Amino acid sequence: MSINSDLALKVENLELEEVLEEVKKLMAENVPPLEILAACRAGMEGVGKRFEAGEYFVADLMLSADIFNQVMEILGPSIREATKGNSQGKILIATVEDDIHDIGKNLVASMLKANGFDVIDLGVNQPPAAICEGAKEHKPDIVALSCILTSSIDAMERTIKALKEEGLNVKTIIGGTPINGKVAEVVGADTFGLDAYDAVVQCKKLMGGEVNA
Repeated sequence: MSINSDLALKVENLELEEVLEEVKKLMAENVPPLEILAACRAGMEGVGKRFEAGEYFVADLMLSADIFNQVMEILGPSIREATKGNSQGKILIATVEDDIHDIGKNLVASMLKANGFDVIDLGVNQPPAAICEGAKEHKPDIVALSCILTSSIDAMERTIKALKEEGLNVKTIIGGTPINGKVAEVVGADTFGLDAYDAVVQCKKLMGGEVNA
């Protein structure tokens, strides 16, 4: 899949109006929506790298999430039509108990939807019991747990333990600022996502599908 470098750079530079104008222009030229999405995703990766390098701050990440969500409002119908009947799987996503941050969760949810997953978002500050009830009701293939606070890692562990004790046959993925492979191992998660893009890759792996995000 080709990447429109101009669009990717506009996203990385957080040029909201220019991004939306370019997306609409490309859609009018019948550029495949998944190609447009790939360029925006590349731009989001650039935003992440600049954040890690200290060039961008939390406010910039919030703006990038807003840009991406507005792009998805434009691309969403076309992408859903293109992937109709070809769901990659169902994912239940939530920010765990005692954590009210939703930027990362919302971005991951948007990325998953764009890649053909059915996503049920329970919101933030969700205790283990609520997530278990959500899993019983919606019967997801994967439960995705998010946190920003290191103190919320315990809630992740309690949630995964509760899912297992309830006998719910779901895969689990965790993500957020304090999360790494060691944390995933300690809390009993099946895997973790380094960022929103990687979360899509890891979910595809959990579903046993091809990784071409």
